[in-house]
Amino acid sequence: MKRIIYFLIVISLLGCSEFLDEQPISNMSLGEFYETEVHFEQAMNGAYKTLHGVYSGESGRGAVSNFSEIRSDNSTYQYNPVHQGWYEIWDIDKFLVVSSNQAVRWTWNATYQGIGTCNLILHFLEDKDFENKNRIEAEAKFLRALYYFHLVKNFGDIPLVTTKVESMEEAFSLNKRTPKELVYDQILSDLNFSKEYLPLNYSGNLIGKATRGAAKTLLAKVLMWKDDYSGAVKELEEIINENQYSLLNEYENVFDINNENNEEIIFSVQYLEGPYGLASIFMYNFLPYNIGKDKLPFQNGDNFGINIPTEDLINSFEENDQRLKMIDTSFVFKGYEHLGVYKGSIVPFSLKFNDMGHSQRMNTGTNFNVFRYPHVLLMLAECYLRVGGGDPVPLVNSVRNRAGLDDLNNVTLDDIIHERRVEFHCEDDRWDVLVRTGKVFEIMKAHGEREKNRRSDFSNDSFEEIKILLPIPSTVIERDPTIQQNEEYL
Repeated sequence: MKRIIYFLIVISLLGCSEFLDEQPISNMSLGEFYETEVHFEQAMNGAYKTLHGVYSGESGRGAVSNFSEIRSDNSTYQYNPVHQGWYEIWDIDKFLVVSSNQAVRWTWNATYQGIGTCNLILHFLEDKDFENKNRIEAEAKFLRALYYFHLVKNFGDIPLVTTKVESMEEAFSLNKRTPKELVYDQILSDLNFSKEYLPLNYSGNLIGKATRGAAKTLLAKVLMWKDDYSGAVKELEEIINENQYSLLNEYENVFDINNENNEEIIFSVQYLEGPYGLASIFMYNFLPYNIGKDKLPFQNGDNFGINIPTEDLINSFEENDQRLKMIDTSFVFKGYEHLGVYKGSIVPFSLKFNDMGHSQRMNTGTNFNVFRYPHVLLMLAECYLRVGGGDPVPLVNSVRNRAGLDDLNNVTLDDIIHERRVEFHCEDDRWDVLVRTGKVFEIMKAHGEREKNRRSDFSNDSFEEIKILLPIPSTVIERDPTIQQNEEYL
């Protein structure tokens, strides 16, 4: 059972170009609500809830995995010859996305909703004075930085809004694309504040909230994205020296539904099974759509068959790598051998999100891990490799040894990229690494050619143009024609 209880606040930012709709809460205005420390704690719990819209999407549409994993060579989709309703996710995998893609629109709207929630909290927090004010401000700024990072790396220049929006006119005036460098400046400012005022850890019902380690890990990732590897070293070394995290002995135990928020987890999106509107559906997203009850307790409807491990991914594991056990390759796609994704007729699926004990269809309690301790170890190894200051070899070997693999005597950038691939498969890490390291065009072109040669559902125009950025949603441009589309989609 989860340790965070969310108190939902009716706050929304309807896409980027609309203003905050202030609705009564138990007959109180928002201004009247935001008075005591308890009110702000409750509001922050609501702010964490907005992560669900970004990481889960709308029944899987718009989820982070659609843009950070399925666009890579790590995962794909299972073609459904009967139900074509997921074609917009399939188009993401094949690099055939258009600006009207609903998954793109959903992630844009959900992310700005999260930003709007954080801005609202920070607005009303300004003139307050209570014991945990700095910590709550740090939480809100951490979440805002996480949302903005998700947007800027996927869309490039984006509207940057850091205040409470008071009117429709003000919303449109703010709805202008800001150079991505300024967006990164805001992200860094928020994270530098957060790392100073977030605690090292929590206890009791607060477990699952953002910690100092979470802020520093995200800060290091952003710094690496900006080629500031020396700056990232400082943050990563501090995380290790604070001794708050460690590797579990067994890889599969990291993903045990009964062992969530363990000592390896730096930050994860919290979900709760039950009638609270806080459940996750990752298990249903990632399972083959027609798998039987032995793999899924409730089979009274289709699954989604997205984020399916690719043949490329499975073949990349070294012999005896224990991490491969988290990919099940037992399901045979009978009668559709030309549409299987592994060895002709097999549809693999990840076991990282399994919750076989849940009691209601589409209602699981599995969290989504954003950062684990191996992120810190492998990020620091790459920084040492690039700028010096330490030895990357033992950092990489510690991750390999847990997986049952022998030591490497020396480490290259390709070794680290490979290690991240197999360690974080189906955890939304691969695409970011390929883009940041400049490997994306080479690797994805080759992957695309293999996929087109193996699968008849991939057309000749699939993978023809590998586009790093997503299109600005057509609905955003329709509401405000002054917004310019990304050049790749003109």
